[in-house]
Amino acid sequence: MIKRPLPFVDPVIDDAELNKVIDVIKSKWLVEGKVVHELEDKFKDFVGTKYALAVTNGTTALHLAMEGIGINPGDEVITTPFTFIASVNSISFVGGIPKFVDIDPKTWEIDPKEIKKAITPKTKAILPVHIFGLPSNMPEIMEIAEENDLLVIEDAAQAHGAKINGKHVGGFGHVAAFSFYATKNMIAGEGGMVVTNDEELRDKMESIKNHGRPKKGGYLHLRIGYNFRMTDLCAAVGLAQLEKLPTLLNKRAKNAERLRKIIDQIEEIEYQFVPKGYTHANYVFAIKLSSSEKVDQLITYLKDNNIRSRRIYSTLAYKQPAYQNIKEWRWAKVLEYPDYSKVKTPIAKDIATTHMEIPVVPTLTQEELKYLEKVLLNWNG
Repeated sequence: MIKRPLPFVDPVIDDAELNKVIDVIKSKWLVEGKVVHELEDKFKDFVGTKYALAVTNGTTALHLAMEGIGINPGDEVITTPFTFIASVNSISFVGGIPKFVDIDPKTWEIDPKEIKKAITPKTKAILPVHIFGLPSNMPEIMEIAEENDLLVIEDAAQAHGAKINGKHVGGFGHVAAFSFYATKNMIAGEGGMVVTNDEELRDKMESIKNHGRPKKGGYLHLRIGYNFRMTDLCAAVGLAQLEKLPTLLNKRAKNAERLRKIIDQIEEIEYQFVPKGYTHANYVFAIKLSSSEKVDQLITYLKDNNIRSRRIYSTLAYKQPAYQNIKEWRWAKVLEYPDYSKVKTPIAKDIATTHMEIPVVPTLTQEELKYLEKVLLNWNG
């Protein structure tokens, strides 16, 4: 038996983060300042966009993106139900109407064919989610958006390091949101980033995230805004993490490749398909079994062998009580929402009930990987 339970979350934190945080504390400038702006500059270079704005977390990044591009009450935003609830809630925050479509059975990403079918005169935008770190089919999605004069907000919360033909996600749509939550490929404790190539949009979002102030700040407020500012303390952690990120991504990629070779030997298990030219960020290594019962059996088996695993999005977004009871939401007093109890996405439903996560973290040792391989190959599902 191995010495520790094999984790599916294990942040790499050391003196690099500690020293940067100490420097911030010694400076006595804890709120958004030069450290935040340094993180913004370095992150935009990492992603390859012209602009980046640091915010309090991934959810506020999505919210700010929605506010910035002008999603108004009653506007429909097409998205996937197979995601964390923040993706969908960001649409609802601004009075948008989430419109759910099915996913691709191999990649588990939003299906462009289903997007096309869902477009109506009320459709304003598309919100693809790069689930588990695999890019959505952005070339097709952008083509659909251009043909129908739609906006595209990329939810890249899980996709630090994900690329299509060498181009980093976040640079395809009109705006994109990243998260630095404590489980992500790159963390800041909490924190997030909005990226764009549109200078006017960047300036608008910078104002919105700082109480609607103009660039020079002060006590003039041009629009209704929020306090979505990141602290220099979080940014210090983020900077140290960004420096480590290429190494961490490389380790995740090697671990994921090994896991794929293991899974290829097990008939009853599949994994998320990675199309040619796509770079998976390997935030989560998710596998699919033939039934929900098989998932329960494998999770129990792995737990008995000191390996942590779990279901993730087993309840689709529109199946959550918040959307089944959407009439209780304040915008429902003035807007007409769909009856989400009637939404059908059979592929997403199947993936939701038959997928689970196994460890892919960069801290796995060769001994632990060999142990994981042995345990998986010995499973008699």
